Amino acid sequence: MSQLDPNNAAKYKRLQTIVERGYELQMRELNKDFGCITETECREIIDIMEMYHAMQESNKMLDDEERSKMDQRRLQFLGFDIATEAQQVHYVRFLVDSEGLYPQFDKADHHFNSQMPMLDKYRRMLKTWRNCPRQYHLCANELAQIFSA
Repeated sequence: MSQLDPNNAAKYKRLQTIVERGYELQMRELNKDFGCITETECREIIDIMEMYHAMQESNKMLDDEERSKMDQRRLQFLGFDIATEAQQVHYVRFLVDSEGLYPQFDKADHHFNSQMPMLDKYRRMLKTWRNCPRQYHLCANELAQIFSA
């Protein structure tokens, strides 16, 4: 960062030291400058992405007739709304681009910007998915229930 912005080199060096040494009291400064997403929020996003992975895998196990009745577009993970859910969008991008998770998710042109708020919808879907007895072997009926949650 200091090479990109030499005028603030000392500030970035200080912030780097705070992170490298784990000074929790000063970490709040990073939250002010860069934002923060809690562990609970991170886990929720991973759970949402895992639910989509499970739905995609379950769809592959359906017979051809059931699969043909399923709107395949609904199996695509759209991401979150950059205008109102920016932290979530950035975390998804980090997981996919930097961590290499969920390479099967299609970034498309939107790169996980759904362009409409999705978190409430995903939370309803998660609740329904968690109530399914075999979360990674969903039947067509269960998939439909999750989609309409």
